[in-house]
Amino acid sequence: MEKAQTPAFSDFFGPAKELLAKYTHCALCGANLHFTHVTDFHRNLTQETARCPECGVQTRQVTHRLQ
Repeated sequence: MEKAQTPAFSDFFGPAKELLAKYTHCALCGANLHFTHVTDFHRNLTQETARCPECGVQTRQVTHRLQ
């Protein structure tokens, strides 16, 4: 069975406004990230991918457990 990957909790420290900006904007160029979610209902997992449309960098790929 695949183990779900989660970001480190240390990445989520600080004021809410700064955390939201860090999560939704590219660290390199500051553009809004585009998120893609693919769900595997058989394994109860959703894979989240964040990509910057401006510089083309894939900034994160995280697997979330649905249950």
